[in-house]
Amino acid sequence: IQIKDSNNKSKATEYVKTFVISDRLSEGFSDLIIPQLQFDDPLDNKGLMIIGNYGTGKSHMLSVISSLAEYSGMLNNLQNPDVAESCKKIDGKFIVFRLELGAVTQNLRGIICNELEKFLKLHNISYQFPTTNIANNKQSLEEMMIKFQEKFPEQGFLLVIDELLDYLISREDLALITDLQFLRELGEFCKSSKFRLIAGLQASLFDDPRFHTAADTLRKVKDRFEQFTIIKDDLDFVINAYRGILQREP
Repeated sequence: IQIKDSNNKSKATEYVKTFVISDRLSEGFSDLIIPQLQFDDPLDNKGLMIIGNYGTGKSHMLSVISSLAEYSGMLNNLQNPDVAESCKKIDGKFIVFRLELGAVTQNLRGIICNELEKFLKLHNISYQFPTTNIANNKQSLEEMMIKFQEKFPEQGFLLVIDELLDYLISREDLALITDLQFLRELGEFCKSSKFRLIAGLQASLFDDPRFHTAADTLRKVKDRFEQFTIIKDDLDFVINAYRGILQREP
């Protein structure tokens, strides 16, 4: 599954209908994912990371979460009524931007800011991130959200990034630290705004030995993100569910 496919509502509906939800995943939605995404009740909101190896359904899960947030009434296509009930807090409340990172050399801030500018322009919102004299990125993110809220006063802005780990692994040490610092700022910004961030990774960023040189920066990033990991039991549940469907078919 490519998360950008969910920009098409009919495709998004198909993904939501076919999303099999284990008991553990149901708890993850109600106890972690939805509370962090919603913005009606005050909370120390953080960024979210969905962890899962290839074939575990990580991108499917990202597509489902973002579709529930973007399309009003999409929750009615969920197979699990408890999850559908908890998802009412985010039902159609977001404008969603889905971004898949590739093998590129540009820094993370440059990629995200450039892509955000293009996405906002599609919604007739004009904003350019500053490139010089920047003490931190919080002010420019706040300015972006002011422009966004002028156009969509009731909506939140959800950024979904897939394959983040593959991108970060390709970065040199100094560039990696700068990228992680920007990632931390994005996570921090979720607390004070209607901006939300979900990233998909093949493994936990915080346990990867390849990032030992950036350990101090990683600890600061970890403080501003919550993680949900898709485990083998979740995958077994999906396999057994589909096996049961196939056995019932004539």
